[in-house]
Amino acid sequence: MRNTLGIALVTAAALVLLELVLQVPLLRLLQPLIITPADGTLVTPPVQVRWEGPPRLRLRLVGAGAAPRDLGTHPSPFELSAADLSGPGSYRLQARAPLLGGLIQAERRFSVAPPPPTAAPSPPHPSDTLVAELKQSLLDLRAAHRRTTSENTGLYEENGNLRQENAKLMEEIERLTKANEDAASASAAQDDRATALQQQNRTLSEQLTMMQWQLNAALTCTVWGFYSYPHPQTIPPTRRAVTVTDLAGNVFRRQEDCEAFRQNDPTAASRCFCVGTPWRG
Repeated sequence: MRNTLGIALVTAAALVLLELVLQVPLLRLLQPLIITPADGTLVTPPVQVRWEGPPRLRLRLVGAGAAPRDLGTHPSPFELSAADLSGPGSYRLQARAPLLGGLIQAERRFSVAPPPPTAAPSPPHPSDTLVAELKQSLLDLRAAHRRTTSENTGLYEENGNLRQENAKLMEEIERLTKANEDAASASAAQDDRATALQQQNRTLSEQLTMMQWQLNAALTCTVWGFYSYPHPQTIPPTRRAVTVTDLAGNVFRRQEDCEAFRQNDPTAASRCFCVGTPWRG
């Protein structure tokens, strides 16, 4: 569980570092945004293509009634020439990452205006014919605009659905994170309880030892002593020792003598208990 949290933290740090190195928002690295040309706009070649996101994208141009054409991988900005936009009508520009094109991609739709009429060496058309041609061009542009608007509406709906799915995923991630934190807290509390039980076991063991010494003291005791820490000011304190003599080296033969010395000894760590009893064969 701790390994999972560590991996998540390392992954987040790597993503932030990648964003700082490339100086591009992390959202744009995963979801590029085409700035120009504007969506649904009417343009005249040449057209400059500019985007925010990965520094290089693979471009693909789909024209009305024409087969898709791969333009190759280019940096931003990139220019679509009149040769690329061979005729008027609606176009669709697709941009994908060279490696993860199925996950990192963007699309922009626009229309190319018909070229302005040029003077022909032949006599000009009658005015009614010219007006009819202009009306037909206008109708074609309006139809292309309606198709583009309809496609944009569908894309907006798909974008809304994707946002809803993204919100659900974020909620699930938050739920899993909360569950991991609760599990970590429960594990820490269990460790604390185990430590407390170990301390209680040590205390009970020492008390049992004292009771055994007191039980032995029911016999005639020849030597009395007490536990002490020779250097209690150290952290952690030094190892515990058993004191059985006073400063002059006299062995405690009675419990009263031992208690009288222990009460004035700052290193004392227990009451006096029997240390030696006479041997009985």
